Amino acid sequence: MTPRIHTLFFTSLLVLFAGCSKAPLQLKPPSNSSADWRAMGFDAGRTSAVEETLALPLVEIAKFKFSSAVSQNVVISRGLMFVPTLDGRLYMVDLEKHEIVRKKKLPQGNAGTLAATPNSIMIALRFGKNTLYHYDIVTNKQLWGIDAGDIASEPLISDSVVFITALYQHVDAYHLKDGQRRWQFKTTGQLHASPVLSEGILVVAASDGKIYGLRAETGKKIWETDLQQPILATPAVHRQRVFVGTARNQLVALNLLNGAVIWRTANEGRVFHSPAVNDSLVVFGCADGRLRALVPESGRLKWESRALSVIGTAPLLAGDKVFFGALDRHLYALRAHDGDLMWRQELRGRVRTNPILWNNQLIVACEDRDLYIFGQSSNGGQMSENFRN
Repeated sequence: MTPRIHTLFFTSLLVLFAGCSKAPLQLKPPSNSSADWRAMGFDAGRTSAVEETLALPLVEIAKFKFSSAVSQNVVISRGLMFVPTLDGRLYMVDLEKHEIVRKKKLPQGNAGTLAATPNSIMIALRFGKNTLYHYDIVTNKQLWGIDAGDIASEPLISDSVVFITALYQHVDAYHLKDGQRRWQFKTTGQLHASPVLSEGILVVAASDGKIYGLRAETGKKIWETDLQQPILATPAVHRQRVFVGTARNQLVALNLLNGAVIWRTANEGRVFHSPAVNDSLVVFGCADGRLRALVPESGRLKWESRALSVIGTAPLLAGDKVFFGALDRHLYALRAHDGDLMWRQELRGRVRTNPILWNNQLIVACEDRDLYIFGQSSNGGQMSENFRN
């Protein structure tokens, strides 16, 4: 199968997201929304785990070249993929047609972080007069924009509320409809990690090692736990357990309801990316180039695998496989049961954008401005030797 390649030079495929035409573009989104990836980590718990899987090997079925490298996360709503780039642009890609249908230059040229609803997209910015915007997907209208502080993490939308963690020590909840603030909570450390929500408890991790459990409805603190190690990675929550990696060498599991430490493990490498977790595994990458899988209940090591370089993404648990990217320019697929290498594909640049899965399509981007879509095929793909230690 020959992949379709799309570049910025195919201007017939590009319609400005805003500002080019006097009337907003009317766009009817594709109908398939069963597997949309509307938030970093797929769900409000940031588990990065789906039941869907792919038969290997995979082949490239589409490729896009953007104006700059793609940010760490992309989101999908109603079959439309929103792609932020590091030079401050936002692209909309129709995943059914594999076409770029809109682009937008963000304010002050800042790279944005995203969250989506079935009908709208939330854009958060690190700098600017306004740093949180809400757009209607179909009509292309800005619904509101506010100054929510400097945001270096992904927003989280739940029902009619959007939660943000601002870099300079505050957590906010805003009404999705009009951007009015519902509550604010102050922390003692900077906030690089995104907020996580489960069972009405908003979990927030700060750079000074403190983790907070807040009542999502009111912002009232339920618990606070000090891990005494810096935290930069977003936690994941599954079955009343909070899993978080530290920027030194630990992965820690806490009780969602009271913040008590259930177990902690020491690793040889620091943890800068979120873990992926399901009923049987919690998988995380370390700066030493190793991907580790633990038993969620006990923290016992189940398997360990090694890439050819530093791991550059959060892992994706997709059925019986684990996907991740590394700075060695490779995309990897491991068998979830034992960590054995099943497939490896070299890309043009270092892989720092978290892989996601939509409608039997594996989506990932690399630093050389390229975004790839891989699909299933009976032929093609590169099989490699087992690299497990």
